[in-house]
Amino acid sequence: MGHNNNLDGRLLDASSQTSMAAPENMTALPPSGKWLWRHRSASVLVEKRSVWVAMLLIVLLAALALFAISVGSAKITSWVALKALFGESSRMVDIMVFKIRMPRVFAVLVAGAALGLSGCLIQTLVRNRLATPDMIGVNEGATLAITFFTLYVTVGVWPWWAAPIGAVVAAITLFFLCRKPGEQGYLFVVIGIGVSELMRAIGEFLMSTESIVHVSSVYLWSMGNFVGQGYNTTLPVAGLLLALVPVVVYFSRQLDVLRFGGEVAQGLGVNINHVQLAVLMLAILIAALGTAIGGPVVFIAMAAPIGASYLLKGRVVPLWTAAMLGAMLLLMSDTLVRVLADPHEVATGIMTRILGGVLLFIFLLRDKGKVD
Repeated sequence: MGHNNNLDGRLLDASSQTSMAAPENMTALPPSGKWLWRHRSASVLVEKRSVWVAMLLIVLLAALALFAISVGSAKITSWVALKALFGESSRMVDIMVFKIRMPRVFAVLVAGAALGLSGCLIQTLVRNRLATPDMIGVNEGATLAITFFTLYVTVGVWPWWAAPIGAVVAAITLFFLCRKPGEQGYLFVVIGIGVSELMRAIGEFLMSTESIVHVSSVYLWSMGNFVGQGYNTTLPVAGLLLALVPVVVYFSRQLDVLRFGGEVAQGLGVNINHVQLAVLMLAILIAALGTAIGGPVVFIAMAAPIGASYLLKGRVVPLWTAAMLGAMLLLMSDTLVRVLADPHEVATGIMTRILGGVLLFIFLLRDKGKVD
């Protein structure tokens, strides 16, 4: 009997060791559809589909940017434009590519990425596809601030830095009227539309009190215009956006948990009020920086997150995919309006409104008006 008891004890010890070792072996294998990247003690799970989609979008962005550099009043082939990028072209082509077209393309890409990213942050936070920076007054607040500083304060340069000030004022007004954006999605959107219209009306009133000569540049910019954009505004904005990337990464995981509702997120240890306020302010700042470049461009912040979620099948919060898709959509709109309106210059915002209206009827109304 004693021998059997010892044997049973050894079997129990072996089985317990096996059961304890099993989870370690199981965690060595990543879940289906993911890659496990390890470096020393750190490990990261990466969605395979996200990587493939990102690679595809990067290739398409590069091809579209090359095409955008090629078209214009003086047309050149894509091959000539590509040779110019490698320093194998005439001086005239170099001036056309590096001094005129590349600054505009770069400005469009930065603005589109900012709008796509901010739209994804707000839509995920509020859980409503209509909740975008251009719908809740953020873009109009940024526009109002730049309009005010341009018309009434002599600063000597384009006051792009005023955009975050106006956006924060609009956000404070919005948050004061709706303090729980994650739980009151529709109310948040309705109040945001009211704030947006108020900011727009004040801005138009300010412009109407000045002479046409004085307000012409501001008015064209307020329509969403990238004509003559250089690096003076785009480079500082791009630098600030890059500085905000680590902050976005920090809140991305908590934002992913918030998708499943407040109770689930709170049960997993997420400070809901802190995360909601931080993400909202982060999205507002990013949207304001994007608006500071080419004005309050609509539709991009709505369409890019929707398209990104479709491409990734809703598996993760598609922040970076939405940013790339926003850059692509805005560059497509800017290139299209240049081709169709040649030799005239038409605001890119007009084309985004046209595309937004068409796609809104095709995709949103097709689902019987369900927007969340």
